[in-house]
Amino acid sequence: MIDHSVLKSKESSPLLQTRVERRKEKTRRTLMEVALSLFYEKGIYLTKIEDVTARADIGKGTFYLYFDTKELLLQAVLEEGLHRLLVQATEAAETAKPGPGRIGAIIRSQLDFYQDHPEYLLLFHQVCGLLQLQTGSVKELREVYGRYLNELGRLVQPALTGKGSRTGFPREFGMALSAVTSGLLTYHLLFGKNRVSKRRRADVEIQIKRSLSALIKE
Repeated sequence: MIDHSVLKSKESSPLLQTRVERRKEKTRRTLMEVALSLFYEKGIYLTKIEDVTARADIGKGTFYLYFDTKELLLQAVLEEGLHRLLVQATEAAETAKPGPGRIGAIIRSQLDFYQDHPEYLLLFHQVCGLLQLQTGSVKELREVYGRYLNELGRLVQPALTGKGSRTGFPREFGMALSAVTSGLLTYHLLFGKNRVSKRRRADVEIQIKRSLSALIKE
């Protein structure tokens, strides 16, 4: 006769729960990684849930255990990308000298990130375009982006002598930094080579600094 109480205790053991959680996290991670690659190849509009589940070799029913909609999957991928970008910028800022050099370090960290992860560069641009639409999912995506810009503004604030005390300016500056950096690099990648050369990258960095300097002077 099977002792069901023993089976129940085994099922609720910490070790078994950890294995289950690891499997769940692995599946969730697979869905997000596959979605990111498809967003890069096909775009966020043309990518369907069926495309994600087919490439991930996961049943559609399983997909809905992790994400109720494609928009929530997109939100999760966006959050992770912006988090990774911010972590890299934070590490660069914390090792830079105080003052304007901090901004230069953040710019270089963003250029490094986008060159290493062009899939996120395209994703961020697509999401910014989506934010102009008035759909139900836009609010959540805008909040995700808003939190990132707030953190980026906080990160650059120590380098904004005088201007940093003006209400809203750090966030405004963070918006400009993000927009100019990703915008310029996108054009260079789209209409140049797959990777920006060291000389071209130096030119891009100079252009970004000039644009931001003009904003500070204003």
